[in-house]
Amino acid sequence: MKYSGSIDLDALIDLDSLVANGACHWTFLAFPTSTVNEQGVPSDPDAQRYIAAVQSSGVPVGIWCNSPVDGTAYAAVTHDVIPLLHRAIKGLNQFQASFAANLSERLFAEAGSGGT
Repeated sequence: MKYSGSIDLDALIDLDSLVANGACHWTFLAFPTSTVNEQGVPSDPDAQRYIAAVQSSGVPVGIWCNSPVDGTAYAAVTHDVIPLLHRAIKGLNQFQASFAANLSERLFAEAGSGGT
C-alpha cells in the first residue's frame, strides 16, 4: 500500500489523557520534541508521511509529547492495537523495514540531541 496524504489531525488519539488514566503506549517513531510543529505533529515531511501512512491503514495513532524522556516525543498506539500496527507497517512497502529507526536517528542528529 502506498499513501502520500497528510496526517488526519482530527483522528489523532489523545495519548496524554490515556496516560493519566493508567494506559501505556507502544511507540513506533521517536523524534525530538523541539521538532513538533504548531499542529502537534513532527515538522519533518518524512515523519509526517510515515505517521499518515500508518494512520491511513486504520491504526489509531497519537503523538505523545509529554513522555518521560526529556526532549523526546513519539508517534504511538495503545497496547490493544499493536497487532494492527504490525500488520499495517508490514503492508507499507514504500518504506524499508528500518525506515522508522533510521528516520529517528536522522531527526535526533539534525536536532543536535546526540541520538535517541
